[in-house]
Amino acid sequence: MTGNLGQSLSAREPVTRLLAAPVLNSLILISASAVVSIVLAIVLGVAAAARRDRLFDHLFAAFAFLFTAVPEFVVGLMLVILFATTVLVVLPAVSIIPAGSGPFSHLDIFVLPVATLVLTCVPYLARLVRGSMIEALESEYVRMARFKGLAERRILFRHALPNALVPALQGIAVVLGYLAGGIVVVEYVFGFPGIGTALIQAISFRDIPVIQAICLMLAAVYVVVNLFTDVLVVFVTPRLRTAQS
Repeated sequence: MTGNLGQSLSAREPVTRLLAAPVLNSLILISASAVVSIVLAIVLGVAAAARRDRLFDHLFAAFAFLFTAVPEFVVGLMLVILFATTVLVVLPAVSIIPAGSGPFSHLDIFVLPVATLVLTCVPYLARLVRGSMIEALESEYVRMARFKGLAERRILFRHALPNALVPALQGIAVVLGYLAGGIVVVEYVFGFPGIGTALIQAISFRDIPVIQAICLMLAAVYVVVNLFTDVLVVFVTPRLRTAQS
């Protein structure tokens, strides 16, 4: 309640000072992954709904089911094999930030961790957007827009998409909550110096204050994201905003 998270038992320094750099690194990783995942999921979901039961929709379904079934650490190892070790050597296999330098001076170390989280999150969110878009495209107001002769592109982005995004907001909250916890595994796979790696090290050293602080942060992120999403859903849905008890 006072913001004093205690002192690390292993490092013998305040937990807030110890976790300052890992928290910043993880925030950058989560933010980049969330932005890419949300944009890519909306694009894929809208494209699959607009081409329902066509080749693109079937390919999208296969992609979604494949990466939904594969754990994030397997996806990370596959990317390391493809782009960092065996097939191509174009990206670093581990995401280590040299001492004395900031995270923005080594942006290449973020590529594989971000790609791993994106490939893990996009299938769920894109399928949710696709389902919402299909429901919106079959609604009465979309039929009326087509009867008026509006262009299909305008119907998609001006009429169907804004309404389809309302159910997807809850899915975005789930994805952001997952990112807050999923980074633990991904950071360990790539050796990324974030709160996930700090949590694993704290568990190894039985550093209880650090473990408590990280778990508190992850839980707080999950609660705040869900509260913010609930408020946003009410804000963008007129019937919820104007409903009277």
